[in-house]
Amino acid sequence: MDYLLKNISKIKETRYTVILVSLLLKYLQEKHKVTETDILPIKKLLNFSNPSKQDTYVPTDNEIQQTLFKLTTKNKLIYLMYLVSGVRKVEGEYLLEKIDSLKCQQLDGFTKITMNYLRHNKNSYFCYLPLGVYNRLSTDHKQLSVGSLEAEIKRKKLIPIKYCRKWFYTKCIELGVPESIADYYQGRTANSVGSNHYLSRQMLADKFYSEKLIAYLNIFISN
Repeated sequence: MDYLLKNISKIKETRYTVILVSLLLKYLQEKHKVTETDILPIKKLLNFSNPSKQDTYVPTDNEIQQTLFKLTTKNKLIYLMYLVSGVRKVEGEYLLEKIDSLKCQQLDGFTKITMNYLRHNKNSYFCYLPLGVYNRLSTDHKQLSVGSLEAEIKRKKLIPIKYCRKWFYTKCIELGVPESIADYYQGRTANSVGSNHYLSRQMLADKFYSEKLIAYLNIFISN
């Protein structure tokens, strides 16, 4: 813990290192190697300037699986859309509304949908979905409602949609996807000149979704 405290400024330099340290602390606590009292000083520092407003919660795989198990079939499909793509709520609504007219490519086990949904500093260039999820959405999208999903989540006290995005990002990092590519999936602006190379990032995003993510995400789709 002393080592982490001494290097807290370096840890906070990137989202990637913050997530790694957060996962490490969570693991140590689950294994009873540390207590909440031990890690509290580090958690406060990782919450930046206003701990009370910083939502650092990321659901576990088991919590996600429990939510999927309790949802009705139609709402489960919408939830999976958010879970395996990492898109924002409004971008998911846009996808359901426009899915018939959006250009898409079927690649190695997944579909890449051209969104080009740009809103101020929040952008969504592409939406990546496993092929099975895309095919079901394209068939059933007119019968699906994000409002219906949210109502069921609230009624049954399940994991809200917004945490699908956090879960997806964290899972990318855990599975070895570079931070810049995880950001690319979620439409965040790149901070470095190198990662601004649009075509190379797109090619890498395709590669990592196929090689790193598909197999893991399919575990949740098949349950």
